[in-house]
Amino acid sequence: MENTDFNSNGISELPCEPGKGQGASTDITGTHEVGGLRGARIASVLAQINESFSDQQFSTRVVAEKLGLSVRYVQDLLQGSGLSITDRIMELRLEKARAMLIDDRQCNLKISDVAASCGFNELSYFHRSFRRRFGASPAKYRIQSMNG
Repeated sequence: MENTDFNSNGISELPCEPGKGQGASTDITGTHEVGGLRGARIASVLAQINESFSDQQFSTRVVAEKLGLSVRYVQDLLQGSGLSITDRIMELRLEKARAMLIDDRQCNLKISDVAASCGFNELSYFHRSFRRRFGASPAKYRIQSMNG
């Protein structure tokens, strides 16, 4: 699989609500007021998400197992941040797909390859999710980005 040069460290630039366009960003880490052990655990969860979100097998359960926490506690840690862990993973996957689709170096990749490299198991689900988030199918979005 090709290196996409996608920088997933820009998590604070993600929209605060799925489906919102650019410019609607906020601090979604939810850690600005949390310290101590809880803050450290939130940071660990976010690091796991950023590291592995494009893995097709990645889930809340995987994060919980890696960190030795319960699934419910992992969900609870992120509850106050505005995005659930599932929404956060989806947003990162969709942003990576968007970046890949507009990258000139990856214009020859098939849409199915983009979807798979971003963690989507089902192509139809990727298409629906992408269209809902960006207002166009992945193929149409790619063409529009090439035309200016």
